[in-house]
Amino acid sequence: MLEIKNLSMAFETDKGLVKAVNNISLSLSNSEILGIVGESGCGKSATLLNILRLVQYPGRIMSGEVMFQGEDLLKKSRKEMRDIRGKDIAMIFQDPMTTLNPVFKVGEQIREAMRIHGIFSNVKGGLLGRKKTLAEKDKAMDLMREVGIPSPERRYYNYAHEFSGGMQQRALIAIGLSCEPKLLLADEPTTALDVTIQAQILALMKKINEERGTGIILVTHDLGVAAEFCHRIAVMYAGKIVEIGKTERIMSSPSHPYTRGLLRSIPKISGRREKIRPIPGSVPDLLNIDDSCAFHSRCDQGSERCQQQDIPMIEVEEGHSARCLLYSGEEV
Repeated sequence: MLEIKNLSMAFETDKGLVKAVNNISLSLSNSEILGIVGESGCGKSATLLNILRLVQYPGRIMSGEVMFQGEDLLKKSRKEMRDIRGKDIAMIFQDPMTTLNPVFKVGEQIREAMRIHGIFSNVKGGLLGRKKTLAEKDKAMDLMREVGIPSPERRYYNYAHEFSGGMQQRALIAIGLSCEPKLLLADEPTTALDVTIQAQILALMKKINEERGTGIILVTHDLGVAAEFCHRIAVMYAGKIVEIGKTERIMSSPSHPYTRGLLRSIPKISGRREKIRPIPGSVPDLLNIDDSCAFHSRCDQGSERCQQQDIPMIEVEEGHSARCLLYSGEEV
């Protein structure tokens, strides 16, 4: 369904280019759920925004391809991208309170996406298309019911501030599903929610994936969420993908030192007591980053060779790759 090839994006600053996304490649199959994990600032959200070409100046795409169903989205005109956004590819943003418009009723915001993309354009009726309007409203209420918003006949006329955080997130999912997209991009959709609501939102998205066959890319910094929800996981660090593979393999036997560091930093409530071991050092300045391993200064297994060359993704086993010289077959 989706294939990203050698995509790079940078922000222009007075001091130079900040490489937020640095030559990444990803693919997503039909009905698959892919998780992108990593600490804040590693380029997860920027990757999603690049798919829909929503990055604005001073950000700009430097190179690469974003192939969606065989067509390069980076070569599409603005009008063509407007037709794709919301209809074929929908996005659930991180903060629903700032995404939902406070002066429009929530139901009307769900209906708006269907109206813009002409979902009911074949419905004919007098009085300035009253039958079409009613069809859109009925569909919006059905979506509200499907995502778990109670009493949609009443809630349709509520404003965003009258919804709780979990209800706002459900409304965003309803907007995303209104045109039945083939691909759903979710940018940390559960960050501001408590654990019970978080579980409900994830269960809802899982149901959508299974019943509708919608492909999903989930961005999160929570490895627990990714482990529960995703079929595959891509780990990002400093704008690059450093490891990608099936969820079970990543969680049980991670290959890249950074992934192992992330998992060691998660507290465990069962098994033998162990102290949490944080990753030493800090994330490098993306302004001064080069093609060598960006993690070498924080890695306890690195060497001078890691600083001297561009390290490719190396296949550890079938379907599982890591960007690390430990798997090159040569002595590090």
